[in-house]
Amino acid sequence: MKWKELLVNSTNNRRTLLCIGLDTDMDKFPEELRSGELPQFDRNKELIDATADIAAAFKLNQAFYEIQGVKGVTALEKTISYIKENYPDVLVILDAMKGDIGNTSKAYAKAAFESLGSDSITVNGYMGKDAVTPFSDHEDKLVFVLCRTSNKAAGEVQNTPSPVEPLYMKMAEMIGGWNDKGNLGMVVGATFPEELKKVRDRIGFQMPILVPGVGTQGGDLEKVLRHGTDENGWGVLINVSRGIMFAFQKEEGNYIEAARSAALRYHEEIRSRMESLGRW
Repeated sequence: MKWKELLVNSTNNRRTLLCIGLDTDMDKFPEELRSGELPQFDRNKELIDATADIAAAFKLNQAFYEIQGVKGVTALEKTISYIKENYPDVLVILDAMKGDIGNTSKAYAKAAFESLGSDSITVNGYMGKDAVTPFSDHEDKLVFVLCRTSNKAAGEVQNTPSPVEPLYMKMAEMIGGWNDKGNLGMVVGATFPEELKKVRDRIGFQMPILVPGVGTQGGDLEKVLRHGTDENGWGVLINVSRGIMFAFQKEEGNYIEAARSAALRYHEEIRSRMESLGRW
């Protein structure tokens, strides 16, 4: 199933915009959950099975797997395969933030899409179009290009004024211009909802936006949905990572019970706010 079919299916039919981040940092788990041959995969599998019915996408942060060496890469491969085999209607995003010269980007793209089998990837386009095109050349895949990120220090670079506007707005315009195959999206953080509105006003609603920063980082969900989606509810994926995976650190219940409960809360809040906006 191509990326557009996956997103249309989830937003229009399943009524969910929730992207669950599998940032499986084993250092944050208690000792009893770190045992076994591939504990990262085991924790992922449990979380996927518990939440796939309310997830539009799962996003795997590659760094947390690479840090575990060969076992981590194996867990990454097995997790993607497990989702594709058991929940083929859910989008799989490799959160890799790759960006390099064209020849290297071509290798990164083949690794992500052909070797690992992901449906989508995050990339850093600040090296220019030739860092992005090797990814978008895979026309059935979705490429989220960094535009306005959610981290606190992002403004040091992304709000740098050009002659008339901040750099991130110029970046949004360029990404729109690179979207000749219709498979580019953007990353814009929930921590800056008014800037998300400016991006939407500039690019329209053709490109989906991956929105990190809701949950632990405190992004404004209502404003993100109001500014980021069109009248049919199309436009954004709301990513929550730590707020779901590590909910057990703050809530009663075991790992899976807490994660399921947290995911349901985010899912229901998204649905409620979308209904109040008249978009579902």
